[in-house]
Amino acid sequence: MSFLTRRSALALLFAAAPAAALADHRRETRRGVVIVDVSPLRHSGDNADADFLADVLPGYLVEQFGPQRNVSARIDSVTYGPPGSSGGSNDRAFDTIEGVGRVDGREFPIQTSIQTAVTLPDVGGYAARVRQDQLARSFAQWLAQEPGSWR
Repeated sequence: MSFLTRRSALALLFAAAPAAALADHRRETRRGVVIVDVSPLRHSGDNADADFLADVLPGYLVEQFGPQRNVSARIDSVTYGPPGSSGGSNDRAFDTIEGVGRVDGREFPIQTSIQTAVTLPDVGGYAARVRQDQLARSFAQWLAQEPGSWR
């Protein structure tokens, strides 16, 4: 018969404690986590941009930083310029995306504007999706260019 004495139970408990502490530490330093927060867009009622950016931006962030980096982004606003807002012809505009990127715990504010083509009428919303995609790609590229984002 095997007996579990109080002394052996305490020894077992203390022996397991370092293993539990190491397991928690490994969980905190997990690599390759990509998170995109679009709640500010949803709060302002911009669900179309929020849905699109939540779907495509993680892929662009992994493309820029690789699968082993912890990257997160919070998108605060997306602004589409009206036709002619780029100062040239009426089929060009400036679109802007603003937010905050975080790479391995370091935070970087990002605001980027792109000049884009405006297609009217936009049957099926194809041109609108191209503009959204360009903004998402631009955000990821600018975050990757921030000094210190690659350490």
